[in-house]
Amino acid sequence: MKPDFERLSETITAPRTDAVYNCHAYLTKVPVAAIRPFIETFTAPGDTVVDFFAGSGMTGLAALMSGRRAALSDISALGQHISRGYLAEVSPSAFRAAAQSVAAAARAAIGDLYTTKREADSAPTEMVRTVWSFTYICPACSAPMVYYDHISPKGAPPDACPSCHGPFARRNWPRGEYVPVEVVVDGVDGKQAAQAVSELDLRNIETAKADSRQKDVPSLVIDEQREMYSRSGLGKAGMTDTVRFFSPRNAIVLLELWQGINAVEDRQIRQKLRFAFTAILPRASRRYQWSAKRPLNAQNQTYYIAPVYYEWNVFALFGRKVEAALRADELIFDGAGAPLFGTGHAGDVSYELASADHLSHIADASVDYVFTDPPFGSNIFYSDMSLFHEAWLGTVTDNASEAVVHTTGKRKNGSAERYKALLQGAFTEAYRILKPGKYMSVVFGNSSGQIWGLVQRAMRDAGFKAAPVHVAILDKGQRSVKGLNSGSEGVVTVDLILTVKKPAKAEAADDARGLSNGDTAELIAEAIDELSVEEARNPSHVYARILRKAIEHHFTLDDLHLGDVLIALRNAGYAVDRKTGRLIEPEDKSAAA
Repeated sequence: MKPDFERLSETITAPRTDAVYNCHAYLTKVPVAAIRPFIETFTAPGDTVVDFFAGSGMTGLAALMSGRRAALSDISALGQHISRGYLAEVSPSAFRAAAQSVAAAARAAIGDLYTTKREADSAPTEMVRTVWSFTYICPACSAPMVYYDHISPKGAPPDACPSCHGPFARRNWPRGEYVPVEVVVDGVDGKQAAQAVSELDLRNIETAKADSRQKDVPSLVIDEQREMYSRSGLGKAGMTDTVRFFSPRNAIVLLELWQGINAVEDRQIRQKLRFAFTAILPRASRRYQWSAKRPLNAQNQTYYIAPVYYEWNVFALFGRKVEAALRADELIFDGAGAPLFGTGHAGDVSYELASADHLSHIADASVDYVFTDPPFGSNIFYSDMSLFHEAWLGTVTDNASEAVVHTTGKRKNGSAERYKALLQGAFTEAYRILKPGKYMSVVFGNSSGQIWGLVQRAMRDAGFKAAPVHVAILDKGQRSVKGLNSGSEGVVTVDLILTVKKPAKAEAADDARGLSNGDTAELIAEAIDELSVEEARNPSHVYARILRKAIEHHFTLDDLHLGDVLIALRNAGYAVDRKTGRLIEPEDKSAAA
């Protein structure tokens, strides 16, 4: 099959807003809509697609919805769990009935722990959520300060201690107890209403703390050997066990719900319910951030707990996630061209726990295409963050062969070399399992040219033709809070998708040429001179376009860093809107140049 490159755009835009993408959180997912054009360009129906950094299995879903088979693998126990949850085929009515049954049993088991009194009419009702606040201890006068009581209406932090008026510094002040500060209920008019914490609320919280079931709540230790122990300051905060991230009430509710789910007899329904349960864990925890305007959700990349956070009603979260799972099913099984539900084709997607550099379960020259999304160097530590979910699953990812670059702790030494060796091994395995003349597409994003150069050489040294057959910019639309500051923090918000070819038997792989410092400056200057703000949008787009041009010219990228692009943009008179992250063109571009 000869690929039709005209069907692939230079910029793939696939916002992270569809029902499949949003159903279950996993770090750095590629939307199904971004993967399908590549699968449909480089394969035919019935072909086999491989992803050996499979994560939550988006490549498998894209293959299934395109009428292809998929062999997924990863070291991530959580990723395998999520993928199997997506693929579990259930009757909507039977699934809803099972969810309602386990929720009802859990409600009965927890008694009145969520019950509060509505201030408007004194009627007993379940709380929708409770707002909690850190308490800080003033180092000057030792007086406690409930943080929530002293922030501005817009959420700005206090400037000084309310007792001695000494300056407030959140990082330097020791913490006291977490305290509940507000309860939200459904009001008499059907709208949500905030009210003061009552004696009943406090009694329920204390009852939950003393409940003997607390010892049965699944938990894993996040020890000092983990990168996120340092990055998230877990030791200092005393948050070294995953159970500590849940309020006592929510811990018990989750336990009862989990036990009920695991007692469901139907295997597919049980799998989908487990999937819905793990999907709510970040929101059901203390990681769900309060905001003066609206909830900010939980940060998936860190274990950060905001000074003001939500204790959400788990039953409400679970009920909404059950419906979200069914909406995702509609896209996967009913919106994939030909309806898939009940056909058994979900069995065409497998998921093995295996390191990307040891794919012994896949035979030589047996697959038609590889689409994969490796970890981006030292950006994210998947296995550390997965502990939060895997405590409940009872299966923990073996992170000995995780493709990450450690920057702290004992594993820092030699980390870059291990990362390089693992990528090299993964691409060598990709070369081995691909049929001659077939293709591999790799999604990658990093602000460091050295990491890009490492990826290029690893693919070339594995035997692939060094010049890619296609390079696309992947824009996932929405950006993280950190991503909005691209241009001030040096954060890359778009990725590239590089497609390379395994030479056919009559072909030979070519070698890459080097890129000198002079070439780097020339590429940046040329890109800025040709810059269209409408097309580039933000500094990451400019950086990605320079990367793409360099790769297409067969250069390696070791000397090209996002920081150099940011400096060049500033020198050319461009600015970045801090609210939107978009480039602002100089008033007189020609004069600025």
